[in-house]
Amino acid sequence: MIRKFRNVLIAGLLAFAFITFIFTSCNGKKDKSAECEGFQHFSVKSFKNGTGWGYRIYQDTTTIIEQPYIPGMAGNISFSTEEHALKTARLVEQKLENGIFPPTVTMQELDSMGIKQ
Repeated sequence: MIRKFRNVLIAGLLAFAFITFIFTSCNGKKDKSAECEGFQHFSVKSFKNGTGWGYRIYQDTTTIIEQPYIPGMAGNISFSTEEHALKTARLVEQKLENGIFPPTVTMQELDSMGIKQ
């Protein structure tokens, strides 16, 4: 009986230590250091181009997407406002963070955000 209790206690302590390790290592960190491999940090910035606005998405400090035009729309039409560029950039950023690749933007999504030509 004592031996069984001891084995259960040891197993419980090991399980507790493992769960504690999982929740304390890299949980929620956005610094994405080597210890947190697998986590990615994205950020967005808008930029003014000749005909309107565009956006860039960065992974850490590297530009991974530069979008001078409204994605999913025919032709090369820039965003009319910085707000529209940033709304779309945040949608794409969210898709990347959720593992959706390529982070395609549909006409329905643009319409729901109030973005038109």
